[in-house]
Amino acid sequence: MADDALLSYVPFRPAADHVRHYDITLRDYVDQFRIGVWGHEKGRRQRVRINVCLTLPWPEQPLTDDLNEVLSYDFLIDGIRALRDGEHIHLVESLADRIAALCFTDPRVVKARVQVEKLDVVPESGGVGVVLERSRRQAP
Repeated sequence: MADDALLSYVPFRPAADHVRHYDITLRDYVDQFRIGVWGHEKGRRQRVRINVCLTLPWPEQPLTDDLNEVLSYDFLIDGIRALRDGEHIHLVESLADRIAALCFTDPRVVKARVQVEKLDVVPESGGVGVVLERSRRQAP
């Protein structure tokens, strides 16, 4: 009887085989970008914080603890660094859009949420910026 009472308080947890998606995150990546529309922003770098969350389908087969079975976040970091080293970007919206496009270069990504903030624009705040969310179009 005591066992039944104890079990009644155990919260329901769905079986692992019901998991349909997983997220890969890059949180609080801070780097120096050439970004901004104003004259005083041209020719110099500014601190930018980037957060990315990618949603992917969970693999159908059981995982064998092999990196090739999942999406490595290295492609995301390398791509963001390439954007950092590229041309001057005027808007945080443009940088977020380019990062979102980078995310969808992997066909497994079904949704991407990208946040880009300039950290030193408003001293009274932790950052100003934009959040962009995109989903891959599903086949009809």
